[in-house]
Amino acid sequence: MLQETAKKNNIYLVGGTIPEKEGDFIYNTSLVFDRTGQVIGKHRKVHLFDIDIPGKITFKESEYLKPGNQITIVDTEYGKIGIAICYDMRFPELALLMSKKGAKMLVYSGCFNQTTGPLHWELILRSRALDN
Repeated sequence: MLQETAKKNNIYLVGGTIPEKEGDFIYNTSLVFDRTGQVIGKHRKVHLFDIDIPGKITFKESEYLKPGNQITIVDTEYGKIGIAICYDMRFPELALLMSKKGAKMLVYSGCFNQTTGPLHWELILRSRALDN
């Protein structure tokens, strides 16, 4: 469906995230499609989110997912775009590495929970923009 959408609309498309199984492992993965619908990038979330706020929320990605270990940058006619996922945005080093490798735009697919998300999302994104 995402490949068809990118091709039909002649757009680049960052497809959010999906669980990707490879061997015995499951990754939180984001695919990037070019204007022809071809996959030109795949980012596996590097920083897994574990939280335990007593009485509010407990969520541990590390119990189910394996972290990725690669920086993801895709080339477009508009310039290089760095791709990351949600909690990856909390780590300025990742954004700095993407910037040093030529990324002119950073795209973070995300799904923050309602306990911590509203307090952090916009502030962290603005911080990454100022960092780089």
